[in-house]
Amino acid sequence: MTDVNLPSCQIAQWPPFKGQPKTVFGLLLVPIFLVGTGCPEDPEFEQLNVEDDCLVVIVSPDAEAAAAVDDPWSVKSPQADDGQSGDLASIQLTSRPGVFSEEEIGTASVTPSTGPAGTRFALAVELNDTGEEQGNPMAVIDRVTVKVDNGSLTLHEFELDPSPADERNWTITLAAGGDPESSTRNDSLCVALYASVE
Repeated sequence: MTDVNLPSCQIAQWPPFKGQPKTVFGLLLVPIFLVGTGCPEDPEFEQLNVEDDCLVVIVSPDAEAAAAVDDPWSVKSPQADDGQSGDLASIQLTSRPGVFSEEEIGTASVTPSTGPAGTRFALAVELNDTGEEQGNPMAVIDRVTVKVDNGSLTLHEFELDPSPADERNWTITLAAGGDPESSTRNDSLCVALYASVE
């Protein structure tokens, strides 16, 4: 299987395999005179969409036909009325009340929507562009994440990468962990759109 051929994609794996090497961060000793200089703080973010903007992917050994796509971004199948088809699922992303003038602020889609463990699921977010300077989701949102949850494993949150070619688009590729012959579950992919708080 080939990786997505877009520079803005990263590959994250959930759930992590047991025995997978872990990154260990060493401690850096800082001279005492630097303690009082005021190090820059990490930016704070506020979520702008509702918390239930979630897609569901089905991980099952019976879903091999839908997962046999070498390049998930190449699938252009028409969507069903419910936003779900065998190889694509999509949802409208909804603004929290009072944040934007429009309720729908973008779309999220995952390709394929079903597959056995080991399948690479390509998640794409496209923000709406109102063309206005203020209240434009594309201009305001500067961080997009996805929380992966199947109910029984640890919740994982991953950062999507912005497209260098189109600031409306954010992407990530997720690989479903588990045993391809026996893992059966529904994984929830909840998309969060953030703006930095000054």
